[in-house]
Amino acid sequence: MITNIRSINYSILLCLVFLLPQWNEIFANETRQDDTVVQLGMYQGVLDGDPGEGGLFFRLDFKEEGLIEITKQYGGHNLKEIKTWQQEGDSISITSKMGDLIQDFDGAKIQVQSSKKIKYNKAHHQFYIHKYSRWQTAFHWIGMLILLILLNELFRRYKVPTFAFYIIIPFLVIPLVAYLGYTEVSYWFKWVKLYSVVFAAIWFSFMRYTKLGFAKSARFVAAAFLAINIAEAVGQDFSMGFIANILNAIAGILSIITLTGWKDIQIDDSKEKDMVWPAMTTLWIIAYDIWNFVFVYLNFPGSAANQFLVLLSCTIPSLFIKKGTWLQARAFTLAAWFMYYFISPTAVETHLVPLPRTDLLMLASGVISIVANLILAYVVFKGKLRIKK
Repeated sequence: MITNIRSINYSILLCLVFLLPQWNEIFANETRQDDTVVQLGMYQGVLDGDPGEGGLFFRLDFKEEGLIEITKQYGGHNLKEIKTWQQEGDSISITSKMGDLIQDFDGAKIQVQSSKKIKYNKAHHQFYIHKYSRWQTAFHWIGMLILLILLNELFRRYKVPTFAFYIIIPFLVIPLVAYLGYTEVSYWFKWVKLYSVVFAAIWFSFMRYTKLGFAKSARFVAAAFLAINIAEAVGQDFSMGFIANILNAIAGILSIITLTGWKDIQIDDSKEKDMVWPAMTTLWIIAYDIWNFVFVYLNFPGSAANQFLVLLSCTIPSLFIKKGTWLQARAFTLAAWFMYYFISPTAVETHLVPLPRTDLLMLASGVISIVANLILAYVVFKGKLRIKK
């Protein structure tokens, strides 16, 4: 009885914690109505690009004397240009020079909603640009890494908070937040990704606590979640057409074909009833992490550092707390991160970590990814050939 009450309390607390950033943002918008003067310094934001572009990352450095340095990163491109800007009322105009390649802000409606938040509108594109703070971003990054690891450990130990968290928030809270207009997430693909990974977390939980875990088909579905997720990214990489993307796409294919031993996925007899994949080796996890980080770095540059923290949040527990639980931890932490983003995209996008990105670094990342996965494939298939002999 005491355990059940504690589980319910944990569930309520988790829901409240995930709602706090959104309520804080609503309150902040109400108290900053008159604060519409842009500050000098760095602002940044992400925009979902058109097909073939991936995600666009913009960094705006407002300088004195009406100058602004704009960085645009997307696909295989890294652009940086100096332009002029001026503010009249709550509107900003940005003017390019003859021959400039970054023309996204010419003729756009750019409105200062507060000194820390700017809204961009042009044609069918709309997104928000946020004031950047290095120390707040570092604190947010480390704090979210710790929180995701703690959440994973909580979901390993308690059944009620697990089901409550992955049903109440994504199926009740997030649709309500969207209906009330308090979320900035509109791109359909992100909604698909959210509920696919939430469904995976729920599926794994049913496997752990019901007879579903004994079914061979359930184990196949568990492995298929991962393989399909990788295949989607492989298709995205190939569609970009750049050398680094193609190298990483091939690495993703290797990551899929080296997924072995899915029939041995099992629910162990420990108190936690963990879903364990014995054949998922440390080498596979590391090669996958490299591939997945490179995929985001190449296709969605603004989100790369956050993707690294999400990868760490499942890799650390699966290597140092309970081996064999990586897939379970991956579903729990990735779903939790997506839910946090949907509830308060401002909290995430305000704290994007800008990473260095050049043509050489992009090519190097693709090479590292394919080399890591070639080594993995060599180890896996060499072992299989030795067994057959």
